[in-house]
Amino acid sequence: MFTKRVAAVGLAIALGLSTIAGTAAAAPPSMTPDIIGGTEVPDGAYPFMATLQYKPWGATGYDRHYCGGSLIGPSAVLTAAHCVATITPDRVVDWNVIVGRTQLTDDTRGQSRSIKNIYVHPKYKDNGGYDTAVLILDTPVTDVTPIQLVTPGTDALERPGRQVTTTGWGNLVQQDPFPNSGAWQGPDRLQEVELPIVSATECAVSYGEFGDDAIDPALDVCAGRTGKDACQGDSGGPLFVKVPGRQAFIQLGVTSRGMGCGSTGYPGIWTRLANEEIGAFIAQPWGDGQPPV
Repeated sequence: MFTKRVAAVGLAIALGLSTIAGTAAAAPPSMTPDIIGGTEVPDGAYPFMATLQYKPWGATGYDRHYCGGSLIGPSAVLTAAHCVATITPDRVVDWNVIVGRTQLTDDTRGQSRSIKNIYVHPKYKDNGGYDTAVLILDTPVTDVTPIQLVTPGTDALERPGRQVTTTGWGNLVQQDPFPNSGAWQGPDRLQEVELPIVSATECAVSYGEFGDDAIDPALDVCAGRTGKDACQGDSGGPLFVKVPGRQAFIQLGVTSRGMGCGSTGYPGIWTRLANEEIGAFIAQPWGDGQPPV
């Protein structure tokens, strides 16, 4: 059915991993997104952008890129639950995060951090619901302003037709859903694309063949059109709008899933950060207890 938008679907299945934090989650199914129909991003345009790296994949940031993310606090990165839900504590050492790098192979830029804790939304479902996770870094990221998150409980920025932006290092090859070609061309430089918000009603019609619960307007935001979308490798990255008159941004969603990439009739699906329950989790991902020392 839906494909997750990670760089290599099936890695978690191959590793046989389970969750670090939150409830146990099964290995994700095959729903995916990369930036389709976008353009290259100049250095420094989106310093809050993060890449989740899997070290055993190779020597460079390009080789290791797995998912995207966004810096939401000096020591916190927001990403998709399906990117990290299957990482066990003994495998955390295989992963790191780089913030502020635009070109993956340029190791002179960006700040690399190890991951201290991973928190997956306790209601995350492998079909996409509550697809959020917070990574706590071992040391704070300095000299980078975190992206602002949308106010929970609001919908002012979700007007259908509004142009929003998503960024990532995902697949550049447009994919039809039936069947998906599996072709892959990942960029070294960060890509961006502007997308129109699609109404919840239209999105539900688009995905209606997969059941009434394929899209939940309370949990999901849909965006995109033919030839404009996210794709494999973009999972966990942000969907955001620019604050008028300022060099600041507000994040509305987390790249989650979709059918194909940029295919007609199937907009991309992002986890909706205006959901109050999701907003509360992001604000205090460790739950009712004390934050980790």
